[in-house]
Amino acid sequence: MQDFKKQFKKGVIELTILRLLYEQDQYGYSIIQQISKRSDNYIEIKDGTLYPILYRLEDNKFIENYWKTDIGSRSKPRKYYKITIAGRLRYEEMLKDYLEINEGIKKILKS
Repeated sequence: MQDFKKQFKKGVIELTILRLLYEQDQYGYSIIQQISKRSDNYIEIKDGTLYPILYRLEDNKFIENYWKTDIGSRSKPRKYYKITIAGRLRYEEMLKDYLEINEGIKKILKS
């Protein structure tokens, strides 16, 4: 059963990352925290899962990165990610597909 959960989560992580970046620019650790928090800890990812996805999204021009030091912070600059226009279109397409598939699965499970 764990394999099913793992595969299912893998399929929605890109969608959730794009959703978070659709709302606002974020750095990697913030993305990890938001996914965990907003999914009530159902979806928890590690750096080793997140960064390859971010790099792939960058390679496909769905997101871009920039460096920023938080105001009032003495820490080093953080690498922030922001969604591009192509990324917004990708997110909308993925969301539409996800909702259609989810609806189909609900109908099958109810019958």
